[in-house]
Amino acid sequence: MKYFGKILAALFCLGAVSAFAQDENISVSVGGMAISEVPFRVESIRTANGKFVSVEAISDSQVRFLGLAVGKTDVHVLGAGGASKVFSVTVQDNIREVFNAIRRDLDTLPEIDISINRDKVVLKGEVSNMKNWALLHKVLPNYKGQVMDLTSFVPAPEVMVNLNKALEKAGFKIGKDAANASPGEIVITQEGNVLIVSGAVYSPDDVKQIRQIFATQNWLETDPAAKDGNKVKLIDKIQVVPTLLDVGVVFMGVSRRDSDAIGSNLLKNGIQVGNAFNFGTNFHGTTQNYALNASLNTILNLSADTGVNRFRNAGHLTFMSNESNTFKRLHNGGTLKVRVYGGSGGTGTLNDVQYGFMMGVKGGLSGTDTVKLELELEMSSPTLMENNDYDLKSTKISTTVTAKLGQTLVLGGLKDMVQATTDNSGIPFLRKVPGLNWFVAENADELNDRQVLILIYPQIAGKGPEIKMPPSAETADTVDKVEVDNKTRVKEENSKKESFWQRWF
Repeated sequence: MKYFGKILAALFCLGAVSAFAQDENISVSVGGMAISEVPFRVESIRTANGKFVSVEAISDSQVRFLGLAVGKTDVHVLGAGGASKVFSVTVQDNIREVFNAIRRDLDTLPEIDISINRDKVVLKGEVSNMKNWALLHKVLPNYKGQVMDLTSFVPAPEVMVNLNKALEKAGFKIGKDAANASPGEIVITQEGNVLIVSGAVYSPDDVKQIRQIFATQNWLETDPAAKDGNKVKLIDKIQVVPTLLDVGVVFMGVSRRDSDAIGSNLLKNGIQVGNAFNFGTNFHGTTQNYALNASLNTILNLSADTGVNRFRNAGHLTFMSNESNTFKRLHNGGTLKVRVYGGSGGTGTLNDVQYGFMMGVKGGLSGTDTVKLELELEMSSPTLMENNDYDLKSTKISTTVTAKLGQTLVLGGLKDMVQATTDNSGIPFLRKVPGLNWFVAENADELNDRQVLILIYPQIAGKGPEIKMPPSAETADTVDKVEVDNKTRVKEENSKKESFWQRWF
């Protein structure tokens, strides 16, 4: 009775351990071997029926099972603190039965070749369907230790075609040689159950977009830390290349009467406009921008053909794309020395005050051929006041723009700070008489309605054309003047200076 009580207590403990342990199925043939791991340090092993299987610990966390006879039994592996795991071990007559069982389980997967090599069932083949691949990995755990799995997942051709189309639609090119790929070119190669994507791009946004596209493929494991063996592992070798960006700037004065002519000339030459607009009205009093699908040289030449020849080249800003969060500065103008007084009786200090055209730019490439730039534009001009002091007139614009490389971006909203205004001309004395001066006087103020259009031209440094300015208003007719003899030229210039009434009388 005493021994019977101990046996009942042992069985109760064994049952309690079994209730909280996690079962794992192990299949092994007679004379075969299987090895399994447990997530704790092995302290003891209990076998329900030792005539079917022999079990021993071969390391702190590994257990080896040896098939002795056909049958089925449970094996309890115990560790410290009550940790345990239960193995349901099935010992089969020979590997042929395992082979037949696997063939029955995988009969819907004709692409897998099943064979026997000594005491192992060997699986070979390439699976292209994700459902078939998932089924394979549901079956394999039932034959742990008896199967050598040499299968691999190779996506069907249409899967790779759709993946390539998604990348190309996003603006990337598909290359074949990773070693010689140019920026913006993506190369995809597969080695076993690993997919390697290589390439170089211009911005972190490109990397993010590429990863989002691959994340849509349910057959890929994009998390490097994941341990799921059912999916193809993705190895990401995309790099961001340092890129030197060049932003060219030109500004030109345009009057209202020239605006419509410029717009018509652009449309006539097939220049596509990024946004629908009315060239003659949209820029007056507002800060707007639009993109012209042409190089800066083309836009300047077409504008000059229309009659606009008041251009000023503000120069270039060259900087590393997306390198810094601070503005790069360009100043095209001059500097005034201004004395600033502080306190009583002080002599003051001379401070430099810049004027002219000033521009700040930061940002860079946001895609393979797209830039996102933050711009600060200022146009200022010193004006002499009655007390011989100077007042600084200025207009400022701050905006964020997106443009294509090699595409001209036009910004408006700045008024021209320079006006060519002259005194009234006409018949002497009569031009001063109120009332009559409306009929006999002329006013040469022709530029008071001018506005300034800022032409921005982003490109990769050294890869685009150099900006070539059309002749300015001061030099546009130089060649024509040289071809005319001196006597005729002097006569024509004198006649231009005379007013209408002087030429008449």
